[in-house]
Amino acid sequence: MKLRKWLLPIGLLLLLGIIALGVYISTAEFDTTLELTFQDGVSKSWVWDATLKIQDRIIKSYYQSDAGPRSYRFTNLKPGQAILEISAPSYVPVSLPVELERGKNVLAEPVEMFGFEIPDLDHFVIFEGLDGNDIVSEIRPVGGDGRAILNHPCMDLWIGCLVSAQVKEGLYVQEPTESGSSRGEILFQGRIDYEFDSLPETTFRYYSRIPGARLGDNSAPYLVIDYLIILPDPRKITRDEIDALMSKAGSLSEPEALIAILDSQQDKLSYHIYTSWNVERGRS
Repeated sequence: MKLRKWLLPIGLLLLLGIIALGVYISTAEFDTTLELTFQDGVSKSWVWDATLKIQDRIIKSYYQSDAGPRSYRFTNLKPGQAILEISAPSYVPVSLPVELERGKNVLAEPVEMFGFEIPDLDHFVIFEGLDGNDIVSEIRPVGGDGRAILNHPCMDLWIGCLVSAQVKEGLYVQEPTESGSSRGEILFQGRIDYEFDSLPETTFRYYSRIPGARLGDNSAPYLVIDYLIILPDPRKITRDEIDALMSKAGSLSEPEALIAILDSQQDKLSYHIYTSWNVERGRS
């Protein structure tokens, strides 16, 4: 009697164990999954408002992470050939063939996406400040409604500038002036690098830097800076082609020739030219 009394609960426990094991095996070992990361191809950071699709599965993503791209995981997929699609506003969509094996699948490298526009861009506003002897320019994209454009791709900008001494009546300007100034001797001209701030709370993300050491020993306390900002469409022109174009285009000191060349490429790029007067120069 005692033996029969224990056989029923033991048998029930064994049955439950077998069921649990079967569920574990079916989900952990035989469920087909795909893990991946994706990122902006220029900034190597998040892509805003992205949609990921494969088979009948969809994932929506907004900000991903401050610490770098996060991993996404599709489950309950069918083994075999499939197409991974990733799209986001103002980015070139990605369509990537993948071969799914039964079980866990992982894309070893992040999928890169490239922006082709800053949406609703009307113009830029540029503000200069000093970091030691360097001039740091905050480049603010503004929409047609006059408001800052907050979430946008990191465009592979080409930024050039012409830095001149600011003069009035043949003398260096000694204080900010609203009229009568002109460009004096050229202190620097050429391409400058920029940085993209990807922190979610940042309002304006582009910054460029003009090293003070590249301005020479000129004693002019105030400068005039002419900027050229080029936004290439990566669907139509490459970075190497932009560099080759600009090597032939001349400089901002010869604006007519430069603008003529840029206008001939307006199906592949857009450009903006701005001038800042009364830019204070750093001191040693």
